[in-house]
Amino acid sequence: MSLHSVSTRRSAKAPRPAARVITSDAEAIAVTTKLAASFRDGARERDRDRILPWHQIEQLTDAGFFGVSVPRQYGGAEVSAVTVAEVFRILSAADPSIGQIPQNHFCWLPLISNGTEAQAQSFYARILRGARIGNAHSEATLRRQNDYEHRLEKVEGGFLITGRKFYSTGAIFADLVPFIDNNGPDGPRIFFAEADAEGLTILDDWRGMGQRTTASGTTVFERVFVPDANVFAIGETSRNPIPFGLLASLIHVAIDVGIAEDVLTDAARYIHTQNRPWIDNPEEHFKEPFVIAQFGEYGVQVRSAAVMLRHAAQAIDAARLDPTPDRILTARLAVADARILASEAATRVANEFFLLTGARATLEQHGLDRHWRNARTHSLHDPLRWKRYYLGNYYLNGVVPGRGVYI
Repeated sequence: MSLHSVSTRRSAKAPRPAARVITSDAEAIAVTTKLAASFRDGARERDRDRILPWHQIEQLTDAGFFGVSVPRQYGGAEVSAVTVAEVFRILSAADPSIGQIPQNHFCWLPLISNGTEAQAQSFYARILRGARIGNAHSEATLRRQNDYEHRLEKVEGGFLITGRKFYSTGAIFADLVPFIDNNGPDGPRIFFAEADAEGLTILDDWRGMGQRTTASGTTVFERVFVPDANVFAIGETSRNPIPFGLLASLIHVAIDVGIAEDVLTDAARYIHTQNRPWIDNPEEHFKEPFVIAQFGEYGVQVRSAAVMLRHAAQAIDAARLDPTPDRILTARLAVADARILASEAATRVANEFFLLTGARATLEQHGLDRHWRNARTHSLHDPLRWKRYYLGNYYLNGVVPGRGVYI
């Protein structure tokens, strides 16, 4: 697929029908499970040909997936973190690119509660009708991650932004394209640019070796107007006391677990249908004891990561009910632990299961390489070396990671 620009102006498009409103955790899981089963078909081809999952994202939208975290007071199901983790795990086990696309939507959505009551009512209503939030806050520079080069100008009724962003996962599918500015009078703010704003263009130029169809490319802002009503505080508030990064990291864990589970599913299928017995193997077909034993080890590692995912999600839910410093710290540590275990499980199994097969498993027709490419690419979203450092400093020296530390 050649690089091309995609104007996000939607004025010529027919209005999207109002989305279904999911009303419970069980319904969210059931809807996601049904859709994910259909998404699995074609995942290999979409990866091979870099075909963006437009139809699948519209299906998720129509089914109400993007609205499940809207607070109950604004008409949503306000599903638990356990449910958020589960639906992302389910999606990612079917197609991890589809699993990653809504991650930023769920990450940024709670910040709507940091606005005024009028802002919350307006934005949450849009989300329930089917509006999607993308991402455009990172930049492909050598600066620190949150040191931005964009230019922001205050004008009557809002702001003008000019800049170039990268890793814009979900932006090409979005109705709201957010970016962050750290220089607000009261701290960092998030700005939600309207997708049909004049001067906003997305380049479909993501060419990563893995997660190929997340459309995590470039967003270009050329004096794009963002109204004051689309600006929200980022820091924790009395209405939203949990660090927003916790949910973002939890979803990354769920994506890794989904990838790892997808590897096991495909590896088992290949071993059953394609493996030949080695010359020294007295057993027929795939029943080599070393293969069986090693597959069992992989299964334990993936299952352990899944258990840690659920534990971390439960810790977030506990902190939401009682947001004390101790409960929030417990949740942060649990999510960091799970992030490391899940990343290691996905990358290891996606790499090493080839040792249980043979050279034929590397043939392009099987598409099994995509699992390692997806796992390796996704594992690099935040450096695990720093998580290990902060966790080690806490477990060994009792040094509590500061609230601004991303673990």
